[in-house]
Amino acid sequence: MSLSAWEQQSLDTIKDRLTGSDPELAAMLITFTQLTADEAMPVRATLRARSRRAIQRSRRRARRGRDRAGLAYQRLRTRHAVLTWLLVTIVMIGTALALSRGDGDQACPRSTFGAVCASAAPAPAPPFPG
Repeated sequence: MSLSAWEQQSLDTIKDRLTGSDPELAAMLITFTQLTADEAMPVRATLRARSRRAIQRSRRRARRGRDRAGLAYQRLRTRHAVLTWLLVTIVMIGTALALSRGDGDQACPRSTFGAVCASAAPAPAPPFPG
């Protein structure tokens, strides 16, 4: 059975990646190759041929899908950051309002939002006698 040049190159690439990723697996593959060296190759199955261009196109589509997933994750992180900022801002404003209500010792204890009440306005000076 003879392989085309690009099929042999693909198999060599797979072999290099496997041997680099797992030395034990490489040793097992060498042993298997030595044990089966004398056996005849089985009849080659007829497969639908895919061109190298089609394979590269499918890889590009897969990569684009991963890029889109990364973009969606980035958008989700941005939304999360905005919602967190909004929540913190609302809590800070609520805390400021709760603390600004006063405790009775002030001139206008029921003042809300820092508004000045009428009793806190200065009274006009009495006219001079005489």
